[in-house]
Amino acid sequence: MADKTVFIVSEDPAIRDLLSGLVVAAGLRAEALPSMEMWFETTVPELPDCLVLDASVGDLVEPERLAEFAWACARIPVVVLVHRGAVQTAVQALKHGAMDVLQKPLRVEILLERIKQAVVEGGDEGATR
Repeated sequence: MADKTVFIVSEDPAIRDLLSGLVVAAGLRAEALPSMEMWFETTVPELPDCLVLDASVGDLVEPERLAEFAWACARIPVVVLVHRGAVQTAVQALKHGAMDVLQKPLRVEILLERIKQAVVEGGDEGATR
């Protein structure tokens, strides 16, 4: 699985560092960026095996942002992290194709399970989504 890449997008450097460390410890490559805009500029046309998006309040509200998010979800597995009570963000993420939405505070074992599931199962589905 070391050839699998997980992109982590979060405005919070502590979250990026924590998640990157967990992903690397699980035997995967990790790339971390502070925003969706940077992710789109960096990864297109080469897509990672999984995207973990730490969604801030309002991230998935604007039509343009939702269009970009839906584009990503159609091509790769996306796991979205939301704050407790961010129901609208969670609903929008699922409606637009997120593989899963996890609520903070995170249970690390569940997050790693979802990431591994995404890179193993999603690799074959990503081209056909």
